[in-house]
Formats: sequence, C-alpha cells, structure tokens
Amino acid sequence: MRKSTFDFFAKHIVKIMVIYVFALYAAWIAAWLLEKRLALHFVFLSSSMPQTVFWIIMKLLLWILPAIVIIHLSGRKLGDVIALKRIGSALMWGGGIGLVLGGITLLTRLFGHQPLFSISLGWPFFSAVIVSPIVEEITFRGAVLGVLQKRFNLAVSNIFTALMFMGAHFPGWYFQGVLKANLLNPTGGALSVFLLGLVFGYVAHKSKSVAGSTIAHMLNNFFSA
Repeated sequence: MRKSTFDFFAKHIVKIMVIYVFALYAAWIAAWLLEKRLALHFVFLSSSMPQTVFWIIMKLLLWILPAIVIIHLSGRKLGDVIALKRIGSALMWGGGIGLVLGGITLLTRLFGHQPLFSISLGWPFFSAVIVSPIVEEITFRGAVLGVLQKRFNLAVSNIFTALMFMGAHFPGWYFQGVLKANLLNPTGGALSVFLLGLVFGYVAHKSKSVAGSTIAHMLNNFFSA
C-alpha cells in the first residue's frame, strides 16, 4: 500500500470509521429490503436453507469484503488479525469467557424456570452459532476495534465498537418486528448486545486474536440459541 494512502487513512481515521459503519448500516437495511422484495416473488425463499444462503452471501459482500479492505488500509493483514498462530491464547480467553457467558445464560434460565436447553438444529442454528460470530468479529473486533486502537486507548475504542456492534442489530430487529421490545428489554436486548460487545472486544485484546473473540461469541450464541 502506498505510504500516502496510509497517512491519509491514519489522519482521518475517525471520520473514515464513522462513514464505514454507517455505510454498513445502510447496506444492511438495503439487504433486508431486498430480501422482503424477493420473498414476494420467490416462495422458496421462505424456507430456512435459501434464507441462510441469501444472508451468507449478503454478509460476505457487505460485511467481510469491506472489513478486509479496512484492515488492509490500516496496514494489517487478515491473517494477522485472526492470528491462528495464537490459538492457545484464543482458546484460553475465548473458551474461558465463552463458557462463563454460557453459564450465566443457563443460570438465568434456571432461576427463570425455563428449559436449560432448547436447541433446534438446522440452518438458522448454523447461521447463529457459526456464520454470524465469524462475520461480526472480523468486522467489528477486526476492522473497527483494531483500527480505532491505533488512535485511542482500549476503553474508548471498545465502547465505540460495542455501540456500533449494537447498532448493527437494529435493522434486523426492525424488519422482524422486535426493535422496540429489544430496546426496552433489560436482558437479552440492546443493552445485553452492547455489554457482550465490550466483552468480545476485551477477549480480542487480551488474546491478541480475533479468533479468541470469535470463539467466545460462538459459545455465547450456542448457549443462547
């Protein structure tokens, strides 16, 4: 990458990240509108497998590819961000924190007199436990948090990233008719997503690997599925 390009990116890092995140929001809203439009004309999209394939394609195009560009512009490589060479640290931090989050979920269900496990295997489960954590962690902990830490300390960078992570869930909640409920719900809603964003950011920082935060994210979604 040309030095002039990197210098421009470093100088305008905050402005670029704000534009990047809100462009992601706009693209995600457009994807939901497209899905609703296609569902009117193609009945098969109402089944789980075609829906999952559609959203995987959208996430690759609208989340992963732009995130890789941002990571590259910041002078890093995707392989270094995921850092599988630090798999030991990723497993320790990601697995440890993920199991703690899972334990909290199970205790909440226990005291709420709810079934401890109500897992339904299928395409939605695969998307929630495998696809979404990978996509969201590369985007937010890899691209957004990793870039912001070049200018700000962990606390500021992590809070901003967690807020943007929470906001990325709003379009889906809106089109599913649960936005208001999730904004007002003290547990399992927007506040919980924000706090989880802080936790995942901390795991990525301590493990020095997005693989760590991805493992924690996967375990959390597994127990919450």
